[in-house]
Amino acid sequence: MSSPKCMQARSSTKGDPLLPPPPGAPYYDSAMDTWVLSRHADVSTALREPRLRPTGPRSDKRSHGEDPIIQARVRAETLAALSPAKLSAWQAEVRRLLCVLVDELPRDRPVDIVHELAEPGCLAIAVLVTGADPLKAQHLGDLARKVSAGTSDAKAANAELAQYFQNAPIPMSGPAFVALSQTLPRFLANAWLALLRHPAELARLDTDANLLPKAIEELLRYAGVAQKLSRQAGVDIELAGIRIPEGERLRLMLASANRDPTQFPEPNRLDLTRNAAGHVGLGAGMHSCAGGALVRMAAGVATGVFVENIAAADIRNPVEWRGGSGFRSAASLYVLLRR
Repeated sequence: MSSPKCMQARSSTKGDPLLPPPPGAPYYDSAMDTWVLSRHADVSTALREPRLRPTGPRSDKRSHGEDPIIQARVRAETLAALSPAKLSAWQAEVRRLLCVLVDELPRDRPVDIVHELAEPGCLAIAVLVTGADPLKAQHLGDLARKVSAGTSDAKAANAELAQYFQNAPIPMSGPAFVALSQTLPRFLANAWLALLRHPAELARLDTDANLLPKAIEELLRYAGVAQKLSRQAGVDIELAGIRIPEGERLRLMLASANRDPTQFPEPNRLDLTRNAAGHVGLGAGMHSCAGGALVRMAAGVATGVFVENIAAADIRNPVEWRGGSGFRSAASLYVLLRR
């Protein structure tokens, strides 16, 4: 099997979300009226701190957030629904769905692997996991896109999704559908771009599929979609050597924390053999992604199919990005597939 190679290795990393600002000491951003934490130890501690509540970057300072008891119950139910046995049963079907899609793609021209494989493939995965009607996949996908983009009709779209999935087989099926159909393909776009920019690592993965689980952890560290999260202090709290008054907001710089050299030596180097345990690409603690195991399984299968079929890549210069400062991904990736 031939190793993947670049047709044009011309991509620029200037202003690149895959190259975040380096971590530093906590500080108060008066313009944004928020504390900023970017070192791995500080961000990891804040993510695990129960007195800090998830919030939006501009939400009311006195927002009380979700009831922690309800949140813990829903999280436990979600973890139970996404059991190892269930994930194993889905894994083969996910691969089948993706292989059917990639087999239908042309081999005589560059294809946009984001729009022609990652997005339709992840929509099919979302339908599979949530038990949605495949005939309604496109409509549900349109609703999920509005929710993810935060458009003016996002609230109505979210309500329609909640109504549709009220009797779904897994808890929080509406948010799960949005995450799988919208967030997962954006992570894959970033992960695959990172691999294409590092042909030696891509070739290593091509020759050793057993490296996939470790590779996905490294890609979550190196190429995660979420750049930052917001939290709010429920009480006066001492954190990262500073006192944060009740009601104050914090901005947790996930991407910078994942490039902290004190936690990850040579953090700007993609190393698929690295032990990336402790990365915060999917959060940490009680507010980490409850579907983390599902994300890892689906991303691993999709990346395996990608690596098996990639022959060459045309990395456009500059890479076109979509999303805001907190949530960005490569808009397209053009590749040639193996014949």
